[in-house]
Amino acid sequence: MPEARQYFKELRLQQFRGLVALERWQTFSAAAQALKLTRASVWQQVRALEKELGCSLVRTRGHRVELTEAGQRLVQVVAPLVAGFDSVKSTMASLQETLPQRLVIATAPTFLVFELHEAISKIHELFPKLHLTFLERNSPTAVDLINQGSADLAVAAKPDNSPAKPSLEYTLIAKYPFTLICPPKHPLLSNKRITLRELARYPLILPSNLAYCRQHFDNVMTKARLIENANIVIESNFPVLHFQYVRIGMGVALAPLPKNLETQRGIDLSKIRLCDVSHLFGFEPIYYIRRKGEFESQHAAKFRELVLAHRPGA
Repeated sequence: MPEARQYFKELRLQQFRGLVALERWQTFSAAAQALKLTRASVWQQVRALEKELGCSLVRTRGHRVELTEAGQRLVQVVAPLVAGFDSVKSTMASLQETLPQRLVIATAPTFLVFELHEAISKIHELFPKLHLTFLERNSPTAVDLINQGSADLAVAAKPDNSPAKPSLEYTLIAKYPFTLICPPKHPLLSNKRITLRELARYPLILPSNLAYCRQHFDNVMTKARLIENANIVIESNFPVLHFQYVRIGMGVALAPLPKNLETQRGIDLSKIRLCDVSHLFGFEPIYYIRRKGEFESQHAAKFRELVLAHRPGA
């Protein structure tokens, strides 16, 4: 504790800045206005400096302030230091304009297509020099990458029963209902309410077993004692390929998809039908994930704002 108390008694830049301002403006009020402080703050800084150095630095003449000879000598020494520190911000701003701007995003292809495409388009308009790098990974791996510092942010799924990593900050973007993708006249569509047993009768196109949604599917089917009945013919983590496989008659697909998929630009839903089966498998929560307490650059903060602006109800 003694060392901590001593720290606050040491000379500080703000005290030197106050003295330099007094030498220039010659009144406490004018110096305070220039520094955007109160008059009392400037007065306290100078008095603390006098106490620390053990000498008088200023004398008052009515409303005006004069520096003593010691004060003048001290200003000669510290004025270049103050000017140097005050130039750091502008120097760094100029330097940053010459440095490459990068943003590394770890996410699954599904979220690139459905959640990030508008934000990506707009961020390029705002920061034309920004270099985006996408690490296409399943959600567990994407979270590991940001936790290790290999990515700046992640957009990934996290099941409700999966613990959050304490070093990361999670912001909910959306909840995807599990959705059946099938041909327009498929027999499953004639059912008022599809059952797990009926679903297991048909060839299935699913995400790989590394994806959270596939693990959830396996758990649900296992609990229903139907996992051995499931006829999985294709595994793919690309939703656009799911649509194509269904079109060419390879089977029916199951994956978490946005509710407003029909309004997404560039998504071809011809010759397929989408059917919400959240009554069987529930929803998959999707999160914007960043490291807690880490500095967020201007372009990263804007990208986060753009992504979260498209959340339902935002």
